[in-house]
Amino acid sequence: MVTLDHSILKLKPMTMHIQKFVDRVRGHEARGVRDFVMTMTEAKDLHADITRLLIQLQNLQEHTAKTTNDQVVQVEIDGGKF
Repeated sequence: MVTLDHSILKLKPMTMHIQKFVDRVRGHEARGVRDFVMTMTEAKDLHADITRLLIQLQNLQEHTAKTTNDQVVQVEIDGGKF
């Protein structure tokens, strides 16, 4: 059984800047707006959130791979009535 260290799972479902971006895109789409413009500050904040999530995902994948590789599988076989 793989146990996961929850201290590395300090992920929020969605960060503030990503949520703001998603909300703005939905709003623009609902109104039929063709162009979407954001300030450089908004773009940098969105970039930082995406980068942070990708780093956390990579750390989680590495931790999961390490935990999976460190597992010990014990198999017991008896002869039954043989």
